[in-house]
Amino acid sequence: MKHIIIILFFVLVNNTAFAEDSLMSKKECEETKSGIRDVLGIADYLFKENEKNNSLKQSEEKRKLKEEELLGGAIAFSQIAANYSIVYDVWCKD
Repeated sequence: MKHIIIILFFVLVNNTAFAEDSLMSKKECEETKSGIRDVLGIADYLFKENEKNNSLKQSEEKRKLKEEELLGGAIAFSQIAANYSIVYDVWCKD
C-alpha cells in the first residue's frame, strides 16, 4: 500500500509541474476575462435595480423582500467575479 501511495504522489507532483504552462490557453484567459466583465456588469445592474426599488412607492414588506432578492443576487454575482478574478490572476499572464 505504501508503494502505491508513493507512486501516486510522484505522478501527481510531476503532472502539476508540467501543467503550469498549459493549464489555460490565451483564448481561455480572454474568455475568462470577458466572463468576469459580464458577471460584474450583472452585479452592477442588480445593485442599480435595488436603488430604483428603494425609490418606488410600495409597502415596506414588499420593498424589503425585493431588496433581499436583488442584493442577494448582486452579492452572489460579485463573489463569482471575485473567484474568477483569482483564477485569472493565478493562471493568466498578461
